[in-house]
Amino acid sequence: MDEQQRLSIFSAQTQNVRQLKRAWTHVNREINSNLVQNNMSAVAVHTKVLAVIYCALAETIFSKMIHTPHGLSLDEIEQVKGITRSTGVKSGWTKCAQLAIRRLDGTSSNHAPNVLRKLESLIDEYIYDPSLIRNKLAHGQWSVALNRENTDINQEFTRQIKDCTVIDLYRRESSLSRLAAILEDMIESPNKAHRRDYWTHLTDLEKGERERSGWTLEDKIGQLKKKKSYTSQATRR
Repeated sequence: MDEQQRLSIFSAQTQNVRQLKRAWTHVNREINSNLVQNNMSAVAVHTKVLAVIYCALAETIFSKMIHTPHGLSLDEIEQVKGITRSTGVKSGWTKCAQLAIRRLDGTSSNHAPNVLRKLESLIDEYIYDPSLIRNKLAHGQWSVALNRENTDINQEFTRQIKDCTVIDLYRRESSLSRLAAILEDMIESPNKAHRRDYWTHLTDLEKGERERSGWTLEDKIGQLKKKKSYTSQATRR
């Protein structure tokens, strides 16, 4: 890969991220409508569609991030891709963080190692390999997942597919966006945007996770119905 190819990939993935976010918004709107109408069959279908969109969004955001112009070197990009292919998505994010931290001035201070430790902890907690669930859904295994050889049922993935709710996806998407923002600043503007916005991104991520940790689907339905009732009353006035 050369610099022109890097720019082409970054541009393409920027467009793809934009379109996937629009798709996320559209499907989320459908889910909200179905929840208000108590159409749980439609909610289940649209939640799986949203899961596929999330998986695509996670991969595309990561690809866009590592191909940021004037960011990682071409060799570093290949290192990230290589470790992602060989040991998984979490390892790829961690490698990206380890390379990005080198772009900070004053790496001998406590800031860089403290940030890296925090990022590695957040990646371990919030980033997972979305390709696993995506592949099951893409192969039509929407309710019951099979093993790799298609000779038996994969109980663990079957449970994950069954238990996945829109609330889980909201939490994953929010954490993904905040982590990506932190790393993008380190890659693109390590000594300006990163130092200016790091604590804001980190605080927002942790605050949002605390707020959503006890949130349930029932809570969301209640909020949606309350909002609809308020809107209806305001319209009649």
